[in-house]
Amino acid sequence: MISEADRAVLDESCRTARTGREAIHAVIGKVEDEDLALDLNRQACRFVQLEEKVQREYAKERLEPPKDSVMDRTKVWGGIRMNTLLDAGTGRLAERMIQENARGIAQLGKAVKGNQTARREYCELAREIMDFEEKNIEKLKAYLQ
Repeated sequence: MISEADRAVLDESCRTARTGREAIHAVIGKVEDEDLALDLNRQACRFVQLEEKVQREYAKERLEPPKDSVMDRTKVWGGIRMNTLLDAGTGRLAERMIQENARGIAQLGKAVKGNQTARREYCELAREIMDFEEKNIEKLKAYLQ
């Protein structure tokens, strides 16, 4: 049986991985720097793997992951588009992606901290996602101008 704390950590892990992937898809068409494009594509692939890992945890419990909200998708896509409308340079795109990763770390960290009774493996999965996002930020800093 899955507790409310377990569900909260799993749900936020799912949302964070999904949002990371969607944020990359929202900007990838604007990226002109080949190195940045390669790094973002690698990050997107890893987000997909992490999302699948979370989905397997739901499947073990015979639960459905949270639905992909059209409103959430629109907020991510619209926010990125608005923030890069006038400046879609490499530095600006990297900055926007750093912001998205930082937001994911903050939201997931809050979920873990607020649900300390959640299963260890769910918290470890959340930490794996947060660690990945921290590494993304470090890589993206190289593109800031």
